[in-house]
Amino acid sequence: MSSSFSRSGMGFEFLTKKAYTPPSWASHLHPLPSHVFSLGHLPTPIHRWELPNLPTNTELWIKRDDLSGMQLSGNKVRKLEFLMADAVAQGADSIITIGGIQSNHCRATAVAAKYLKLDCFLILRTSNLLVDRDPGLTGNLLVERLAGAHIHLISKEEYSKIGSVTLTNVLKEKLIKEGRRPYVIPVGDQTL
Repeated sequence: MSSSFSRSGMGFEFLTKKAYTPPSWASHLHPLPSHVFSLGHLPTPIHRWELPNLPTNTELWIKRDDLSGMQLSGNKVRKLEFLMADAVAQGADSIITIGGIQSNHCRATAVAAKYLKLDCFLILRTSNLLVDRDPGLTGNLLVERLAGAHIHLISKEEYSKIGSVTLTNVLKEKLIKEGRRPYVIPVGDQTL
């Protein structure tokens, strides 16, 4: 098995940065991305799904983004390809994001950062009872820790009181004072 994965007919190889030209219908968006990192095994297939009792002449097709890669599976990889390219273009050496204790977004971000040799700082919401305890090695936490993510736990109440923007900005300022160049990805990698 080779270390790179070619996208079908698109000339992309896994973990490469490529120039990106947005489709014409997206020309009004700002800022327009100019590059993309190929982080997933894309494009993913579309499969016909057979269900009983579908109305006559009805077909169901499913886009299989679960096949984009184990660590980054799902739709998260599509946004992260652009966000990570932007982080690298801005000279970031670390990524900050926030989410729930078992967030798929945070897991995917930690893995993408590891692929690109960026440190990852995750602010994870949990219950008051678990804030001062080691959350263990279950589910997405296991993958995040294997990827070397720095995990900061906060209570759901603290998150609600302070907000995700303030929490990520406080960590960003701390890292800047330490000489780091962090890039913040908003909660759930929402960019619009």
